Amino acid sequence: MKDCIVGCATNYDWSKLKYWVNSINASGFEGDKVLILMNCDKDTAQKITDAGFSIIAFNQDANGNLTYQSQLMVHVERFIHIYKLLKDNNYRYVITTDVKDVIFQKNPSVWLENNLTDKEDLVFSSESLKYKDEPWGRENLTQCYGQGIYEDFKNNTIFNVGVLAGRGYAMRDLVLQLFLNCINRPIPIVDQAVFNVMISRHPYLNSTMYTVSEDGWACQLGTTADPSKIDSFKPFLLEPSPKLEGEKVVTSTGIEYTIVHQYDRVPEWRKVIEAKYDDK
Repeated sequence: MKDCIVGCATNYDWSKLKYWVNSINASGFEGDKVLILMNCDKDTAQKITDAGFSIIAFNQDANGNLTYQSQLMVHVERFIHIYKLLKDNNYRYVITTDVKDVIFQKNPSVWLENNLTDKEDLVFSSESLKYKDEPWGRENLTQCYGQGIYEDFKNNTIFNVGVLAGRGYAMRDLVLQLFLNCINRPIPIVDQAVFNVMISRHPYLNSTMYTVSEDGWACQLGTTADPSKIDSFKPFLLEPSPKLEGEKVVTSTGIEYTIVHQYDRVPEWRKVIEAKYDDK
């Protein structure tokens, strides 16, 4: 059985997508590489295809550019398109991430092979903060579900919906449930709140690996290293911050992360990372 990395993007050109694409190719990943493109110019789409990625597209205009119109936010609608992909393909492991601010430093298949146990179907990544200590998350959860649900969840660790992985059948069901629970909510950006409420209950509690940053699977730099926020977050962080060693983002103990998310929040790190994964 093959593995799959899948992402979704709209209104991004090659300059925004190349680091995700190039880093996956540099990681040694050998499975299917899929990018769902809603609105994208034809030159960018061609470069993605030339890089060995399959494209899921919807319409083309007279000039060959990819087009798509939707009433939903892309971060919500992505889940139903990923579900359709997984429904039609029997993958071993599936990894789906945000695209514009994510790079792969190592082959995710290897990490999953070495770390996912027989009792675990999914892998989620901690933001290293509790809801009560992260202003955006606190407000987002309250706006999505109300003050009562926030009070129930305020001491929960936040997990990031921008990096999801697991066994193919479990990921298929997860993204469908995310989509169905995200639609018709009172605010536009709901995926993070919906995700965190879902995964704090059964059946996820008994079948999920809830990784912390120090595990080396994925780091969320928006909460753990963003220089504009780190001073206010540091007293509440549940573990040490990642660090940059040469061209690699590593844990406090020097373990190289497989996935780095929100690298663009740290300007000095961004320069190094984008230079590493730029077109050669």
